[in-house]
Amino acid sequence: MEWKEEFATGVDRVDEDHKMIFKMAGDFRASLDDDNGRQVYSTLLDNLYVYCRGHFGFEERCMHEHRCPVAQKNKAAHAYFLEALAGFIQRYADNGYDASEARRLVDIVDLWLVEHICTVDIHLKRCVTKSAQPGKRS
Repeated sequence: MEWKEEFATGVDRVDEDHKMIFKMAGDFRASLDDDNGRQVYSTLLDNLYVYCRGHFGFEERCMHEHRCPVAQKNKAAHAYFLEALAGFIQRYADNGYDASEARRLVDIVDLWLVEHICTVDIHLKRCVTKSAQPGKRS
């Protein structure tokens, strides 16, 4: 799955972060397809968790700053995603690499990203545009 222009939020860093998360998932899917998942799974889990935590914090501050009406919903969705990701990390620590579990992770990341961006993050675009209007008080 790839990032599309329709996912743009109006905040360059948020959009660049989203593109990177899509790239991480796409690169990992390619590794799975090439039977190299075992070699990169641990690194993906760690990097994805750290990257998403940083991204989510920034995005949540943006929504708060621009008074986005879905800011709380966004924060809750981020917490849910990080909790799910922590579950994958824990299962890997307990059981080692499992190809079906790895593929399930990349499917969940793809689906969650598209749904989350299209139903929650996209609201940021209207808020950024509104607060950027001349004469508009923030």
